Amino acid sequence: MRAIGVLLVFGVSLTPLHVPAQSPALASISVQVQTFGKAHADFPATIQIHSPALESDLSATVDKPSNPVFPNLPPGDYRMVVSSADLTPAQLDLSLTAGQSVELSLILDHLFPLVLKPQPGGAPVAAPVGELPIPESKLDRLGSLLPTTLDLGTPDLAPVPEMGSCSLEDVLPHVYAHAREFVDNVNRITATEVLELERRRRNGKVEETLHNKVTYVANIQMVESKYLSVDEYRNGFPASSGFIKAVGSPALVLVFHPLHVNEFDITCRGVVTWQGAPAYLLRFQQRPDRPNNMSEFRTRKGSWTVSLKGTAWVDVSTFQVVHLETDLVHPVPELFLDSEHQSLDYGPVVFSARHVKLWLPQSVAISVHVGGKEFNAWHQYSNYQLFVVDTGQKIDQPKEVSN
Repeated sequence: MRAIGVLLVFGVSLTPLHVPAQSPALASISVQVQTFGKAHADFPATIQIHSPALESDLSATVDKPSNPVFPNLPPGDYRMVVSSADLTPAQLDLSLTAGQSVELSLILDHLFPLVLKPQPGGAPVAAPVGELPIPESKLDRLGSLLPTTLDLGTPDLAPVPEMGSCSLEDVLPHVYAHAREFVDNVNRITATEVLELERRRRNGKVEETLHNKVTYVANIQMVESKYLSVDEYRNGFPASSGFIKAVGSPALVLVFHPLHVNEFDITCRGVVTWQGAPAYLLRFQQRPDRPNNMSEFRTRKGSWTVSLKGTAWVDVSTFQVVHLETDLVHPVPELFLDSEHQSLDYGPVVFSARHVKLWLPQSVAISVHVGGKEFNAWHQYSNYQLFVVDTGQKIDQPKEVSN
């Protein structure tokens, strides 16, 4: 993605507040502050509530894991602000109706706050849910068994005549609708990422390898209503040099996002099979007459925009991208960059505790030939955790009061 940066994640935790009896005509707000990978964070936060419906602002500083409740709030518009030392505050605006009980989750972040919009529901906030099994792959065979070339598999391009023809007008609107959903899905999860990096000499022999297992978080933001920017955070990944560092590769499906889709010429080549299931085959290539906001290559010498072409396999029944591959439209002589190939797999992740299924990255394989050397990287994702915000409404009958 065009804007590349490091996402530093911090969180806070909470202590309970005294909760008086709730009037049925009034509303209440329960607040949970999270950090990625945990239901609660581990240092103090200040919660502030602003509203024209209040005579004065409400404020509380909490420092232990629990959800403070602000009861007896009159109906109206409210602004929630959660902050902690040296962190950018997280903020959320909402409207309360009489008798409504609202649970909110907010994630504090060093570079930008992540606020999850309230949604109807009744399950506990931020319950740890879901795991995506790691498929068997070359990641388990590295070391002495490292392949001499990056094995990306051979897709089945045989046509499936009985499925009929492929109409771009029928397929593409569904695909870019799912690309929009992808942004929201990625901003709601954290995952375990297994990385394998290698560098090969000109003669093809492995020169150095690096293996690590980290916590992975991605955040996608719109920039000036023109393009989407991807930031990534990896907790526990050591400083390294001499390897290719790919930022935002799992989000390459955003080629089909409405903000980027017009940057590419896209054709539907027919119906083929991918892992035994029918799939529409979409070919895309960067248009030379449109701004290129999708990809760039950065070195110490500076940044170069690179044009991409590729193929996407789109499941016929769901219109979800199940596999995607990209290459450079042309080499970049200024960088001695001869080729860059990326191969990505996507699939459903079921969060059974919430009856939610999200379409998320499963694996990424990258091979880059630059300066006569070959750099390979494999990324695989598992143990997905989902962060959600539940908003429920509970209106009790008035209690009898004796004279």
